[in-house]
Amino acid sequence: MTLVFDYDGTLHNTKHLYGCAFRTAYDMLVKEGHAPAHTYSDDDVSKYLGVNAPDMWNSFMPELPKDIMQRASMTIGREMISGIRSGKACLYEGIPEALDTLKSRGMRMFILSNCRNSYMEAHRGQLMLDRWFDDYFCAEEYGFIPKEDIFLSLKEKYPDTSYIMIGDRASDIKVGIAHGIKTIGCAYGFGTGEELAAADCVIASPNELPDII
Repeated sequence: MTLVFDYDGTLHNTKHLYGCAFRTAYDMLVKEGHAPAHTYSDDDVSKYLGVNAPDMWNSFMPELPKDIMQRASMTIGREMISGIRSGKACLYEGIPEALDTLKSRGMRMFILSNCRNSYMEAHRGQLMLDRWFDDYFCAEEYGFIPKEDIFLSLKEKYPDTSYIMIGDRASDIKVGIAHGIKTIGCAYGFGTGEELAAADCVIASPNELPDII
């Protein structure tokens, strides 16, 4: 059995880290005349968590020139990595204990995330993720294609196993639908009830993970 986890909103509580980075990038856009002055709260921008960078900007400010969009995106990435390295990254309460239990049961675990490679590498080092996870599949490495398409590469690399997909957004549940595997929706994350409606089961807390699996 192989467990495939989304990262932000499933394992990592990203809201404040992302909110700070987002506001830095938006302030840059305001100062350069690309956006009107506005203050976004952590909750305002949490809907973009778990969405890959190109899709996030195309949804938030589709009128931005592509080069400005790219620079703002890189600013968010840089600020988030700075926050990770300064100790601001944190796993949800109960996640380390749940992962310890699953690892002790012989479960193989991967991460499949819409993030950039550098972002995941920073987390791996700061939070010592390799004690639990055997492999990482980041959207940047695959040109930010949808997760259900990245899963094809994952399955090709590890064909002789069954899978469960665990995540908090519709993109995670789509992996299960596309590939006929079980899904666990994480209601404590950043997705809506509607996004998780098609999951095989939904949990309200990380503490529920070992028993559900």
